[in-house]
Amino acid sequence: MDEMHHLSADELKAQLAALSAEQAALEDALKQRHEAEKSEFAAEITALITERGHDVEEIAQLLQGRSSGHKRRRQRVAANEANARYTRYADPDNPENTCTRGRMPNWLIEKMAANGFDPSNAEHRAQFKEQHLVELAA
Repeated sequence: MDEMHHLSADELKAQLAALSAEQAALEDALKQRHEAEKSEFAAEITALITERGHDVEEIAQLLQGRSSGHKRRRQRVAANEANARYTRYADPDNPENTCTRGRMPNWLIEKMAANGFDPSNAEHRAQFKEQHLVELAA
């Protein structure tokens, strides 16, 4: 520490800059080494799984706590959550008949046609929903 007292402010700043650059280089080297070690470890595990006659993807799913149907369930849940953001309508004559968005159910097409509305016309659909359907709470 005493050796630094004789240095000028510019020299101290230069040493600090050099130390910062060295620290950044060391952090980068550490990150690269860590990634290389992970890759090596993954290769060892893959070889072990294959050597024992198992499928790598199945074992990976087990390690992540996922069953083979997990992705499909997750997609269904995501679709249901997305639909929860849209207005849901019900047929007042039969509350079992509901629709949210997307392809129109047959009951709705038939009901619109029976009431003189064109199911392919966006304005007719909006008008029909407003006049003939019940809006459900989200």
